[in-house]
Amino acid sequence: MCLFERLLMRKFSGLFALVVLCFSLNVASEPIKIVNIGHGYYAGALYIAQQEKLFEKYGLEADVTFVQGGAIALQTILSKQADIGIVSYEHVLNAAVQGRRIVSLYNIANRPLNNLLVDMATAKGSEGLSLEEKIKRLKGKRVGLPSANGSGEKMLKILANRYGLQLPGDISTVYLGSEPASYVAAFQRKVIDAAIPVEPAGVMVEQSGLGSIYLNVMSGEVAEFQDLIFMTLTAHPDTLRDKPELMRKVTQVFTEANRILRDPVRGKAFMGKQYPELSANANDKVYTLMRQIWPESGRMTAAQAKATFDFLQPTGPSKVDLPLTFTNDYLPK
Repeated sequence: MCLFERLLMRKFSGLFALVVLCFSLNVASEPIKIVNIGHGYYAGALYIAQQEKLFEKYGLEADVTFVQGGAIALQTILSKQADIGIVSYEHVLNAAVQGRRIVSLYNIANRPLNNLLVDMATAKGSEGLSLEEKIKRLKGKRVGLPSANGSGEKMLKILANRYGLQLPGDISTVYLGSEPASYVAAFQRKVIDAAIPVEPAGVMVEQSGLGSIYLNVMSGEVAEFQDLIFMTLTAHPDTLRDKPELMRKVTQVFTEANRILRDPVRGKAFMGKQYPELSANANDKVYTLMRQIWPESGRMTAAQAKATFDFLQPTGPSKVDLPLTFTNDYLPK
């Protein structure tokens, strides 16, 4: 074999080895199934992880499914059809009081994801009203909500009951899902008088001139809805036991994505790409609202768990051992 042929063989051998290596790395990617409630702005860390290929960086191949309503996501986790669910901690507690266990392992949001909006007629003259007076003004109103028994309805029920209103009864509800256009249309057609939507629906309603923020829950206007375990990465205990390294990798992904998300320049730019239907001004407003509820880390505390339990007050036949409903064991050291 001549020198030229030997050099050519070496070149192709090196190229073949590179192809084999790339193929091997691809094969080594560990699949992970993630279920997320709706397509809300709150899940910004998930979208950034997808855009920036952070799952791939940590050797994961993510299969992300979006479902309408926490009940569906909860069932998906309980049946272990997904490794991770992005669901409200409320669902973790509701499962616990029924004797079923799922576990939160990363805190995505430490306050409710939505404000209470009302139409312009209801908003008129409400600026100086107390919280009690504002809630009592909702008597006879129709309130749009993402889903039945979701966190928005729970929040509304707590406030209504506190001030002597019944839900259902004094306040009626209309379930509209999570798509912003549904709320804009419902206000336009006067199907609803108020709403507790997931952002960016609230900002889109405001910008359309159809409604305004009535209770700014996300800024901390309702004291007991602050510093909670609210929206979390959640898994079945069997998944935690059987796939601990997978769980550690996914919290690494979300930790890095959350750092990017909370950066006012980078995070806002990424979310603008995720929601191209929003104007730059609308995206700026939604981002500013939502940044208030994204904690600096995914760590959770016993005090947060107790505060969340106290305001939700889930009822059921089983006693809840709060330390078993969340863990920080899979967070990056």
